[in-house]
Amino acid sequence: MKLRHVFTFATISIALSSICSAQANPKLENATAAVLRAFETHDIVMFGEIHGNKQEYEWLRSLVATPEFADQVDDVVVEFGNSLYQKSVDRYVSGEDAPLEQVQKAWRNLVGAIGPPSPVYASLYQAVRETNLKRRGKHQIRIVCGDPYIDWDKVQDREDIAPYLGHRDDWYAQVVKDEVLAKHRRALLIMGSGHFLRRNGPSFIERQLRSAEAKTYLVVFGTNTTGGYDDLDHRFDSWSAPVIVPLADGWVGELSAMPVVMGGTVLFGPVASSSRPAASASSPPPLKLKDVADALLYLGPRDSLTQVFMPRAQLDGTPYGKEMERRLTIEGFRTNFIFEDEEAPQFSWPQPASGGPPPLPPPPKNMGAPLPPRPPSQ
Repeated sequence: MKLRHVFTFATISIALSSICSAQANPKLENATAAVLRAFETHDIVMFGEIHGNKQEYEWLRSLVATPEFADQVDDVVVEFGNSLYQKSVDRYVSGEDAPLEQVQKAWRNLVGAIGPPSPVYASLYQAVRETNLKRRGKHQIRIVCGDPYIDWDKVQDREDIAPYLGHRDDWYAQVVKDEVLAKHRRALLIMGSGHFLRRNGPSFIERQLRSAEAKTYLVVFGTNTTGGYDDLDHRFDSWSAPVIVPLADGWVGELSAMPVVMGGTVLFGPVASSSRPAASASSPPPLKLKDVADALLYLGPRDSLTQVFMPRAQLDGTPYGKEMERRLTIEGFRTNFIFEDEEAPQFSWPQPASGGPPPLPPPPKNMGAPLPPRPPSQ
C-alpha cells in the first residue's frame, strides 16, 4: 500500500509539474539577439517565413545589417532566388557594378512564385549589398539562390515547368549541402514555412541537412491567432515585437500550430471560429507549436501585419508585365494574382466582390521528371 501511495504522489507531482511548465511565462528574447545566440550552437538556422510580409523583411534587413550577424554568418540561402543567376547575384551583393536588369532576374524569374514577387525580396538583396559595401576588407555575406535554375525564355507550356516545380525542395537542400555544409560555412535559410515545418518529424529539407551532419535550429513566423480567424489570444498583447520565443517550454509551445502560423487562415481563405469541424475520435490531435519548430518569431498582432505587392500600375504596359501574364497563363492561373494595391493586410476575410480565392490548377503531368542538366550560371 505504501508503495502504491508513493507511486500515486509521484505521478501527481509529475502531472502538476507538467501543467505548471505548460502555463509558464514564455522567455521572450529580442529577435536579432536570439538568432545570434542560435548560431553559437548551430551552423544552420532555418526561418520559415510568411510570403511578402513587410514587418518580417524590415526585421531581416536589420538582421543582416547587424555587425555581429555579418561577422558570424556566411550565407543567406533564399527561396526567392533562381540558381541560374547565381553569378550575377554574387557580383551584386559583393558590391560590384552589376546591372540591375540582369540581377533582378534572380528574384523575378522563379518557378516557385505565382505572379510578380513582392518587393520585399529585392530589398533583402539590396540590404546585403549595402552591408557588404560597408565591410570592405572584412567578412562578406553571400546570398545563395535556392530555387531551381529554370530559364523562362525557353518555357512554352506547363510541361516545361514540371521538372523544376517537382524538385524545389530537393534542389534547395542540395544547394545548402554543396554551397554551405561542404564548405563548413554557417547559413540563415529563408523559405516559406510549409517547406520547413516538422509535421511527422523533420521536413524533407531538414532531414537532408541533418544527414549531412548539420546542426539545425528552426524558427517559424507566427502571430496571435490560436484558432479560427476570430480567435485572437490576448496573452500576446504585451509583447514588444519583434521577439523570438523558444517553444520547448511554456504555454506558447502548447498552442495549436497551424492557426498561429497561418493567421487563422487556410491557403487563401480564413477559418471561421464557428465553422471548424469537430475532431473525431479517430483523427489525430492537432500539432502543437513545439512539435513543428524550435522557436516562434512574433512580429505583432495579426491585424497589424502588412503584405507588400508589386501593383498592377507598375506592370501594365511593361515587358515584365506582359511576361507575367504569359507565365500565369502557362501555369494555369488567372491574372488576378496581379494586385491593384501596393499594400494590404497580411490576413483578411476575402471581400464579397472578389468571388473568393481563385482555383488552383492541377499539377503538370510530368512532375516526376528529373531536372535537366544545370546550365552555366549567368
